[in-house]
Amino acid sequence: MSLQTQDTAIAVPTKRFFVSMLTRDITLADAILDLLDNCLDGALRLANGSDVDYSQHFVNIKLAADHFSIEDNCGGIPREVAINYAFKMGREPDDDRDSDTETIGMYGVGMKRAIFKMGREALVRTRNADDTFEVPITSAWLEAKGWDPLPINEPTEAGEKFAEPGTVITVRNLYEGVSRHFANEAFENEVRTAISEHFTMFLQWGLKVDLNGKPVKPVLVEVLVSERDDGPAPFVFQKTIDDVLVSITVGLNTGRGLGDDEEEDSGFERDRSSATAGWTVLCNDRAVIVGDKSRLTGWGDGIPLYHPQFAIITGIIEFRSKLADKLPVTTTKRALDTSSNVWLESLVKMKEGMRVWISYTNQWKNHPRADQTNFWEDARPLPLRGAIAAVTSRDATKKTDDYVEFNPQKAKVLPEPPGKTPSSRRIVFSRPVEEIRLVSKMLFDIDDQRPGIVGEKCFELTLTKAKKQDG
Repeated sequence: MSLQTQDTAIAVPTKRFFVSMLTRDITLADAILDLLDNCLDGALRLANGSDVDYSQHFVNIKLAADHFSIEDNCGGIPREVAINYAFKMGREPDDDRDSDTETIGMYGVGMKRAIFKMGREALVRTRNADDTFEVPITSAWLEAKGWDPLPINEPTEAGEKFAEPGTVITVRNLYEGVSRHFANEAFENEVRTAISEHFTMFLQWGLKVDLNGKPVKPVLVEVLVSERDDGPAPFVFQKTIDDVLVSITVGLNTGRGLGDDEEEDSGFERDRSSATAGWTVLCNDRAVIVGDKSRLTGWGDGIPLYHPQFAIITGIIEFRSKLADKLPVTTTKRALDTSSNVWLESLVKMKEGMRVWISYTNQWKNHPRADQTNFWEDARPLPLRGAIAAVTSRDATKKTDDYVEFNPQKAKVLPEPPGKTPSSRRIVFSRPVEEIRLVSKMLFDIDDQRPGIVGEKCFELTLTKAKKQDG
């Protein structure tokens, strides 16, 4: 009986399919964020389990019509990692390099996908400790059918040295559409906003990110917390679900929005920032979405749809885990996996916190905001961790080994409007400047009194007259 050779079917992806299809699942801006995310992962590995001092790290990004570059001082790529992992198209199940770090990379495609998205030629230059080398990715390699190993070369530019360990990635021979985007100021602003949101926590901790020579500022997502134990405070919930630490706070939006220390006035009466109203979702310190006001985060699902009345409400939720595949985030790192159990369980508590503050705004909607000011005089804006720490120390907070929860409504610390005072309405009208000056001169003996004060005085005089007639 003769033995027959069994036929086999080829089951490996072609390079053209892998490169072209993989890059369609990510936007150009998200590809840039992926590369910046790799820089932060490098800083995390460099710290080797210690707290990272992000103020010691920088990332410089350059967008131009003829090239893209990103440079950092975040430790560089170890040669062993370059040989075995960094340039492999995907991560093997036994690749546990980041098992002790809180990152959100899990598939091993970020750097390659970003490069393939932009152009046909790239050079990755890196210094790890005292070892410097470079890896070129050429158009010839991209167009070849096989997955030939990439060369690891000694630096070709002998005069150009790294002052400290880090990496420089340069992409040239850009695709036509990419080149046009990189030369467009509107796209640069889009990327700047995306960085300020997605990496807001790292920027607040001192990380320096420059885009085309200008520093990127963080978007501040915070809630107001009174310093008094019986003062108003946000809703807080914290619990570990499926190996993921879930932290939630819902409270009043501070309205500081984009900035640093330029705006010190964070008082209750200032205008709120609608950009940070709604829900901000963080995964291991990266903001996946900022200021979401859709059904995605519960609006209109058992609670009202988002409305301008709710512009003072901010919810922040963070998922933390050393097991990146447990986080409810997609491969783009800028979208949520809303089918995950950890997300669905968390959504229940998110809605509970929203109901507290929707009820609060309903109570106060017919009263001037100034009526609430004295209740919030000692309140200060705090990010998620600061808010949870401040509230956890209160006696009314429920604390066990498994969870932390504080409901300001049940704790009766939220201010209530005076019950017997008639509801207030705001009166707004416009008159010609000349007429306002004329009335101002008659009432105050000056012609440049503030229009609001002139209008209020006119109403007071008319109200006094109306009361006399009514009496």
